[in-house]
Parts: sequence; structure tokens; C-alpha cells
Amino acid sequence: MTYQDGLNQIEKATQKITESNQLIVEAVMNAFIFTWQWWIAVGMLVVPWIIWGIFRNRKSSARIFSAGLLVMVLSEILDTFGVSFGKWAYPVKVVPVATLNFSFRLSILPVVLMLMLQYKPHINPYIKAVFFGGFGAYVGMPTLAMIDLYKKIDWAYTYSFLILISFYLVAHWFSQKKTFEKINEKL
Repeated sequence: MTYQDGLNQIEKATQKITESNQLIVEAVMNAFIFTWQWWIAVGMLVVPWIIWGIFRNRKSSARIFSAGLLVMVLSEILDTFGVSFGKWAYPVKVVPVATLNFSFRLSILPVVLMLMLQYKPHINPYIKAVFFGGFGAYVGMPTLAMIDLYKKIDWAYTYSFLILISFYLVAHWFSQKKTFEKINEKL
């Protein structure tokens, strides 16, 4: 394949992606919007952040939010790969875009993680990580699947369990860094 052939193939693929996204927009706008599943997804997007705003520790919220933001970025990257390679899908969406699922990975996942980092900080992080991974993979994801907000295609919940454990441990490590100090002009 030549360079130009590659460009032509990418152009065809981009056209198919655009057509696929149009199918998703039509499905969301004509079949899913304002259904009870859609409202649950909206609630899952908004309510966790309200809870975070109320219950966050204001003295360390920037540090904990940074750890949550790191997890949002990591989960966004991994989720994009998973959806792109057909490992799972998000049938009912709040925003009608193929790879977007704001409700879980940009709301529930980071907020639960941040609250777990904040409360009972003396508990062993490995215990919290296993709880976070187990609850997310074996309770949260099957529940989302039952109400059509998640569809497992070629994936095992155990993979998600291990990934969620890793997310928690990385976030815990990041939140414990001593580099969260005021910015000084002197280097």
C-alpha cells in the first residue's frame, strides 16, 4: 500500500465513521431520548458531581480532584480503545456520539474513587482498590448492562476488575504525592 492509498483508505474509514455516528444520533434522538434509561444516564452524569460538591473535603479537594481527573483521562483512553475494537458498547447515550459515555467514566467512576480516597484514608489502599474494582466490575457494570447502558461484547468483567484496581492504586499514589505546593517564582 502506498502513502496515497493509505490516505484514501483513511478517507473511506472517516466517511463510514461519520455514517455510523449519524445512525447513533438517529437512534438516540428517535428511540432513546427521554426514556427512563436516558434519564437514569442523565442522573448518573449529574448526581455524583452534586454529591462530590457537597461532601468533598475542601482542604484537599484540588489534590483529590487531580487524582480523579487522572482516572477520567485514563478511562477515556482505554474506553475509546475498547469501543473502537468492539469489546463493549454503550447503547443508550445522553450525548449521541459513538464512543462517549459520560455517565459512567466521567462521573460515577471518578467521583466514587475520589470519595474513597477522601474517606477512611488510613485503610489499606489495596483493600480499597479491590473493593472499588469488585464493586465496579461485578456489580456496577452488570447493572448497567441490565438497563442497556452498557453492552459487553468481547470482554470479561475480570479484565475490568483488574483495570479498576489499577486505576484506584494509580489515583491513590498520585493523591499522596508531596508536589502539591504553591507555585514559586524561584526554581
